[in-house]
Amino acid sequence: MSPVGRALHERFETVCRTELQRLRRKTASLAPEHREQVDALTLEVAQRVALRLDAALDATGGGELADVVMRLFAVTAPAVEDMK
Repeated sequence: MSPVGRALHERFETVCRTELQRLRRKTASLAPEHREQVDALTLEVAQRVALRLDAALDATGGGELADVVMRLFAVTAPAVEDMK
């Protein structure tokens, strides 16, 4: 996974976990095992979206598209050390 892909993955996971926590009252009626399934599925979807974006950036060479995607999802540029 590229540094940008890794940053997207982390951002998506953070947003996903925050939203799942925010929706706890709405999912309170679910059995704990069902809520765990919803959480796991939601995180998996977010991870796969990040992987698809990373693959698309890799296929296009990144560049300007990476800048747009990073801006769109409020992802900060990876540190130079991360790019090695």
